[in-house]
Amino acid sequence: MKAQVSLYMVTYMLLFNCMPETLYYFNNNNNIIKMTKMMVRLLLMYLEKSIILFRYFMTNNKQSASNFYFSSMKINKNKKTITKNHLNDMNEMKISEHKPLYKKLKDDEMLGYYLAGLIEGDGHIGAKYITIAINYKDIKNAYYLKKLIGYGNIRKYSNTYKAVSLNLDSKAAMLRVFNLINGKLLGPYKHKQLIDQKYDIKFNTLIKPIANFNLWDNPWLTGFTDADGSFGVYVYKSKTMKMGYNVKIMFRIMQRHVDLLKHVQKALDGSISLFKRKSVVGGYNYSATNFNSIKNWIKYFSLYPPLHNSKYIHFIKWYKVCYLFDNKLHLTKEGLDKIMSIKRNFRD
Repeated sequence: MKAQVSLYMVTYMLLFNCMPETLYYFNNNNNIIKMTKMMVRLLLMYLEKSIILFRYFMTNNKQSASNFYFSSMKINKNKKTITKNHLNDMNEMKISEHKPLYKKLKDDEMLGYYLAGLIEGDGHIGAKYITIAINYKDIKNAYYLKKLIGYGNIRKYSNTYKAVSLNLDSKAAMLRVFNLINGKLLGPYKHKQLIDQKYDIKFNTLIKPIANFNLWDNPWLTGFTDADGSFGVYVYKSKTMKMGYNVKIMFRIMQRHVDLLKHVQKALDGSISLFKRKSVVGGYNYSATNFNSIKNWIKYFSLYPPLHNSKYIHFIKWYKVCYLFDNKLHLTKEGLDKIMSIKRNFRD
């Protein structure tokens, strides 16, 4: 049988056979450290297994490998938090061609954060019911949420408004949602509805203060995006571009309450402006157009992708354009044709 000898094995044998039985060296504090041959052997065995595991991981799991950096940053039980420094490091990495996978909510904790974001985006907390508006195209997710909550009924709005409402109008249903979102609301408006409707007295439970968590730690932003977010791709003629067209990528959230958008801006950058449209009074528009801000959203949605079916489909199409843009393929005819094809099939 043919033997295979790698470079690291040769290096290991040469170093190990040439070193003395006991090795002494100075550490950073100028203290003398003693290391025996057995200690070196154990250390090298550990490193060898780590290298083999890493090679296997990167070679045999391409989908996971593409998101290796993102998943290594994912919040775990030790509550490792993504910071601005992490974002700066991550922005230097290229976007992977492998799209982020659709993920369901794994437990009640994640469900609570998602529902809090969804309700703060497009929900209402009343005295006798809690209701969430959902686009008719995403009715499948309405039934999914109903199943996770364990209560509720789904009703269609009038024909002129293409949406359904997830209604939670029994006492058990209201208590279930109250327990899920209590302590997870970021803005004062839905929190005030809990207070005004006396949910603490109704359910004999303290209403927790307005939260102040890191948005990277949970899917609150996913719920908020499913309610009010949208993905945009714009292609327009430009005399300064080699191909004659410029590509603009945007993510935006439209909301009546600027407080919530300020939380989003603080965590993922972007800009906030007054929303100018005759049909909407007193609204605000958050937008991410700088490509570093766009990358921040890609990283977030790699951890917590949209749950609404239409939003996830839009995100994946948008992601493909971001990949082409990040790799300068929008400057080629083939890449620009792909972007235009995606845009033609892109509907918010």
